[in-house]
Amino acid sequence: PNGAGKSTLFNVIAGVYQPTSGRVTMDGEDITGLPPHDLFHKGLLRTFQIAHEFSSMTVRENRMMVPSHQSGETLWNAWFKRGRIADEERALARKADEVLDFLTISHLADEKAGNLSGGQKKLLELGRTMMVEAKVVLMAWISMMMFLTASTMACSFFARKYLP
Repeated sequence: PNGAGKSTLFNVIAGVYQPTSGRVTMDGEDITGLPPHDLFHKGLLRTFQIAHEFSSMTVRENRMMVPSHQSGETLWNAWFKRGRIADEERALARKADEVLDFLTISHLADEKAGNLSGGQKKLLELGRTMMVEAKVVLMAWISMMMFLTASTMACSFFARKYLP
């Protein structure tokens, strides 16, 4: 129900708000109050009620932006390690295409993300969590059918990836 505190709880867990009491733990580690970027590196990700995309970039490029510590993020590498960056980008493009194929939106890989429908943007948002080694994914409210579809797809994706 509205006003129950769901978004507040998500924001406390995701490091947006500081709790007034209690603590948040993940894998036995106290993560209370860590900023969102530190939580991302620890494998805690969230989706948003309103999808956030780079609207002028393609769907594929949006997925390729997700993993952190890419070689092209430093000026030194951009100048002197172009081959390494190119190899990394090819690997990221393959992974992005795998995720898009799994989400059944591979036909939109070269489309500008800003042109997607609301449901397609939700799938794009879910795909963000599949581009990294997430341990915990907090999924914001989405319509029941989208949630069921996305949850089934996510469970299947992670099961294929991590279960023998």
